[in-house]
Formats: sequence, C-alpha cells, structure tokens
Amino acid sequence: MLLPMAPTDSLFLLGESREHPMHVGGLAVFTPPEGTSAADLRAMFDTALAGDQVAAPFRKRARRSVTSLGQWGWDTLPHHEVDLEHHVRRDALPRPGGMAELMTLVSRLHGTLLDRSRPLWEMHLIEGLADGRYAVYTKIHHALADGASAMRLLRDSMSEDPHRRNMPAPWQPRTPLAAVPAPTASGDADTAVFGSALPSMAWDAARAAAGEVAGLLPAALGTMDRARRGKGGAVSLTAPHTVFNVPISGARHVAARSFPLERIRLLAKHADATINDIVLTMCAG
Repeated sequence: MLLPMAPTDSLFLLGESREHPMHVGGLAVFTPPEGTSAADLRAMFDTALAGDQVAAPFRKRARRSVTSLGQWGWDTLPHHEVDLEHHVRRDALPRPGGMAELMTLVSRLHGTLLDRSRPLWEMHLIEGLADGRYAVYTKIHHALADGASAMRLLRDSMSEDPHRRNMPAPWQPRTPLAAVPAPTASGDADTAVFGSALPSMAWDAARAAAGEVAGLLPAALGTMDRARRGKGGAVSLTAPHTVFNVPISGARHVAARSFPLERIRLLAKHADATINDIVLTMCAG
C-alpha cells in the first residue's frame, strides 16, 4: 500500500544527486562492560539479526508510480521482505585501529548513496578499535527521519540501567505490532490511498514550492548584489582560492574531536547560553 509522503520529505529525494547526498549519519563509540569480549558482542549482534520483526519506520521504502502521478510515497514492506543483512553490517578496522582508521572507514561509508530500492537506512557495527571499544555508525535518509528523529530511535534502544540486558535493537519493534491494513476490494491499494490524497498533496507541494521561491528570490538578489560590490558572501566574486570554494563532489571526509562535557557546561554558564548553543558555535567556527 503506497501512502502519501509529505512534500518537504519528497524534496529531499528530488534534490538528491551523487554530489549532493541527502542522508544524515551518526557515529557512537561504546565501551563494553567489564568481563565481556568481542565474542560476546558478536553473539549479541547475531541474536539481534536472527529476529524476524522490523519496526515500521525501518520498513518504509520510497516509491512512486503511475497511479500516484509521479508523486513520491511510502511503501511499507512486509517484515520478511526487509533484508537485514543488507541494512545491518559488521565492519572491522585495520591495524592499528585508532581514530584515524575509524574516521577513514566512516568517511567511505558516509560518501555512498542509500539504495532507493530498499528502505533508506543502514547500520554498521565497527570492531577492531585498539582500546577495546566498538563503534556503531548509522545512516538514514533525511526523507525518512531528520537527525533528531534518528537519534531518538537510537536512544530508545538504550537503557539508563547499566545492568539491563536484552534491549531491542534499534530496528526492532518496541510495541505490539499493529494490524496491517487490508487491501481495497478492487485490489488497487495504491490508487485508493493516493486517489483521496492527491489533490491536497498537489496543493501542499505547489504552496511549499511557491513559498520557497518567494523567499529565495530576494535573498538571491541580495547575495548577488553583495558579491558584485565586493562585500563578500556565499557567491563572492572576489573569494580567494581555498579548499572550500571548489565544486562539491560525492566524496566525504569525516573528522571528530572530543571535549569534556564539564568544559562545555562551564562555557555555557559564563556565556549565559545553552550547551546546544556552545556546540553549534564550535561546529560553525
């Protein structure tokens, strides 16, 4: 059954290209509990993969057809059609297994587009860190979830109790499965669902596009005027040649730094700001 997709979400699919991927990613590094080994971790991983139930958000595949008049929609696959071995993978770092090797691997993983013939997400368990830790890299398309939603999905699979075990994997359901809607009498579920939704979808899409154009036109004219007068800006005609003002390719390079949380809290206190304000400022700088 093809369900309508929000116009803002479909824009992420329409605007995607090899040079401009539209997925978001997250990297988390974990320390195993005392007394555990890599074999224990792999056993937990294999147990999670052995399950045959996948939560609804992780079964949604983007699709469009003639019956939807080319509009993008969500096709929720049955559990048995989701190939977890494709979406959930295990990777190992080469020696010496430091942060440099981890960043190189994540850069390569993040630079590839998600397969649109499948649900738009991947999760990688990364082993081989020299200090005994392991990492989890998650990639999910922005049409399916934004960064905050993706982090919520990951957080929901964790517990504040360090002694709790057998938590569900991020892709596994946490509530009883809802009944799957029955197809319409004619059997043409796509047409039935989209038939009632197409007028409002078309109107929403047109209104969103008109709003974007109305807002972008003055901004673009102002930017070009500042560039013409040498005032700087995103398209400044006098910008120096640096590694940043070159055509964007599909390759990505991930870099990371660690800072004590107490230091960030202290900065937020002195600046009368939030922790989020400080982190955003550091990233922007």
